[in-house]
Amino acid sequence: MTVEVREHQLPLTDDRLIEAIADAAAAARIETYLVGGFVRDRLLGREVKDIDLLAVGDDGTRVLADIARRFDWAPPQRFERFGTGQVRGGGFVVEVVRARAESYDASSRKPDVRPGTLAEDIWRRDFTVNALCQTLDGRIIDVTGRGLDDLRHHVLRTPLDPEQTFSEDPLRMFRAARFAAQLGFTTAPGLTAAMSRMARRSEILSAERVAEELRRLLTSEHPRAGLEVLRDGGLLAVWLPELESMVGVEQGGFHIYDVFDHSAHTVAGVSPDLLTRLAALLHDVGKPPTHAIDEHGKHTFYDHAGVGATMATDLLSRLRFSNEEIAATALLVRHHLRPIQYQPKGWGDAAVRRLVRDIGDQRNRLLELARADTHASSFPDTDAIDELEQRMARLDAGGAVSHLRAPVDGNEIVRLAGGRRPGPWVGRVQRAVEEAVIDGAVPPGDADAARRWLEEHRDLFEG
Repeated sequence: MTVEVREHQLPLTDDRLIEAIADAAAAARIETYLVGGFVRDRLLGREVKDIDLLAVGDDGTRVLADIARRFDWAPPQRFERFGTGQVRGGGFVVEVVRARAESYDASSRKPDVRPGTLAEDIWRRDFTVNALCQTLDGRIIDVTGRGLDDLRHHVLRTPLDPEQTFSEDPLRMFRAARFAAQLGFTTAPGLTAAMSRMARRSEILSAERVAEELRRLLTSEHPRAGLEVLRDGGLLAVWLPELESMVGVEQGGFHIYDVFDHSAHTVAGVSPDLLTRLAALLHDVGKPPTHAIDEHGKHTFYDHAGVGATMATDLLSRLRFSNEEIAATALLVRHHLRPIQYQPKGWGDAAVRRLVRDIGDQRNRLLELARADTHASSFPDTDAIDELEQRMARLDAGGAVSHLRAPVDGNEIVRLAGGRRPGPWVGRVQRAVEEAVIDGAVPPGDADAARRWLEEHRDLFEG
């Protein structure tokens, strides 16, 4: 007996998917190529699940519809605003765009678009390594004549004059920084100089688009390389002046870098978690406005952590980060010095509990930030931070301190006060009870002990 095995029942690989795309394109008689990041990453040996197609003289919808039918995927979606179509399934995303030529108005990022040839479409792309294309039978086409060589040498170069490329779409300057961070590529000679000349053109971009590129840069494998491109390309001055102010600010002491380079090394020293890397990037953002040199010639930055928390909040708000992301980052910036300043013999249990309470759910991120901050100086010993981590865990068994609440609620406090009318004083008394728990005078969660403590401190009811 013969058993029919349909396409969607077989394990899906990119080779099988490309074969299916080739069959669909041939059946529809549509000239179709693999392009962009898919070709680049495949040649680099990187796993890639997003397949970009370029259709010449057609929008490619029939190819996507055929693929969807073959693998029992949902029908294709069209995104008219971007002129693309997309189909998803089996862990893959297949996107097609019609080959086009573009011309730009100097006051806008919106191009005047018309159907174009393969060559016209390729030459308008951002970088030569992203301008490579491949036939569906596997032949690489290097229209610019530079893409393969630049890929071998890990270089970012624009197909056309870089100022023209960046003027047409200034987001490409941020993409250069992001690709440097993702791929570890260097920029071609003159590229960052061209970015500096065109940096002001980026003012037409939305904060959301810039923030998305920054997110992707920070969570990449080589974030320091990307940050250096932003610096050298003049984009910090336009979009992140707080970071631009960090460049060239000396620190002295154990520090071996200026504030910006130290922060970039700190970012590279933490895991690719967005919040941890945001905190690493901004932990010393308060240093430039607080910088002074005392009578002994020592660099000082009094309260830079507190100032930096406010600055981080303003910066991330301007870039439309979420309230949760902003609050967590500001909290880490505000407290980033405390683990570094920890002294095993100088800190009592109350001081450790207070840090546990203040940092809450961000404890692991704070400790990782502190280690990276230390390693990014000439004093890489983090033994004290390791001991602090163990002590915090011991004193916060079960989360009793990090999720601390007063063992008695407001109604109970009003009753103990003899019926005094509720008011702001209730919150003050609750906070005093919490401090008693932190100091060890009241065991966490012990309501009876809290009542006894309040009876001994009835003056709190009178304030």
